[in-house]
Amino acid sequence: MEPFAILTNIIKPEYLNYYRDWIYIASEKEARGLQLIGAIYKHKGRKLFRAKPPTVQLQELTDQQELDFKKAEEMHRKNQTSTTYGTEFGYLQKLLKPQNNVFKFKKCSELEFAQPLNDLAKLFLDNWIEMNDELEFQELVLNCLRALFSRFKAQLVPKTEMKVKYEYKPDWKLSNPIRVDKAGTDINAYKTNYNAIFKQRLKQEQIKQKIAELDGTDFAKALTIHKSFKIN
Repeated sequence: MEPFAILTNIIKPEYLNYYRDWIYIASEKEARGLQLIGAIYKHKGRKLFRAKPPTVQLQELTDQQELDFKKAEEMHRKNQTSTTYGTEFGYLQKLLKPQNNVFKFKKCSELEFAQPLNDLAKLFLDNWIEMNDELEFQELVLNCLRALFSRFKAQLVPKTEMKVKYEYKPDWKLSNPIRVDKAGTDINAYKTNYNAIFKQRLKQEQIKQKIAELDGTDFAKALTIHKSFKIN
C-alpha cells in the first residue's frame, strides 16, 4: 500500500495536508512503522506479525550451536574491551532487542501522540497492543507515531510558556491608546457618609448608658473585686 494512502486512512482529514511530504523525510524505521500501521489497519488489529519466517529462525539457531572457538574468543575479547558508552549507546545496544515500552502501561488512544489519528485507527492499534505482539514491531510503530505527532505539533500555532503553564487572560485595554482628554473620567469620587458616622456614635453612647445603668444595680454592688497578687 502506498504511504500516503495509509496516512489517508489513519490521519484525521483536517490534518492530512501536514503529511503530504512526510514520507520523503521519514527514516527507515519510521517508514517501516508506517507500513506496519497500514497492515494493522487492514487486519483491524487482530493479527500478529512474525519477526522472521520459522525456517530462518531455525537456521539461525543451528548457526549459534555451531559457533566455533575463534568466534567465541573474538566475542569475549570485544565484550571485555568495550566501554560503558559503547555498551549502553553504541553498536551493542542496536543489536539488543527492546525489553519494554510505553504500550505495556497505556493504550495508544491514551497517549498524547495519538492526537492526529482518527478514532478507527486508535481502535485498531489498541486491539493490536492488547495482543502483545513482538516488541520489535511495537518499537517500529512507536517511532512512526512519534514522528507523525512531531509533524502535527510543528504545524500548530506556537504558544508561550506563560500561556501553557499559567492561566492567561488577555487585557484588551492594553492594546488601546491612552486618551489624554478622557484621563481621570473612570475615577470614582466618594462622599463622606455622615449618616453612618452618626449611627456608629449613637450605638456607642447606648452601650455606655447600659454599662452605667448596670453599675447602679444590686448585682454590680454584690460583685467582689480582689486585688491581683503574685505567687513567690
